[in-house]
Amino acid sequence: MATILLIAFALVIGTVTMNWGKAYAEKDDSIKEKSSDGLNVGGNFNSAILINYDLVDSPLKELQIKYLTGKISLEEYLAREKELVGK
Repeated sequence: MATILLIAFALVIGTVTMNWGKAYAEKDDSIKEKSSDGLNVGGNFNSAILINYDLVDSPLKELQIKYLTGKISLEEYLAREKELVGK
């Protein structure tokens, strides 16, 4: 009798855990889909990155920041990166 109760208890705990995990994963996916630029930052859109442009010490880093902040397109980024790396 105890074995049957332990198996039933394990099944109930497993079912509850799987349902919770599925609901959590679906919630996380719905958050990721709200990203307008296609980038995903772990689903946490309440975060911010503060950049002090005075501390940017190379043209390549400045170019990367411009691309990541959406000030230039991917094509512009790749063309300028090629110029900078080719120097």
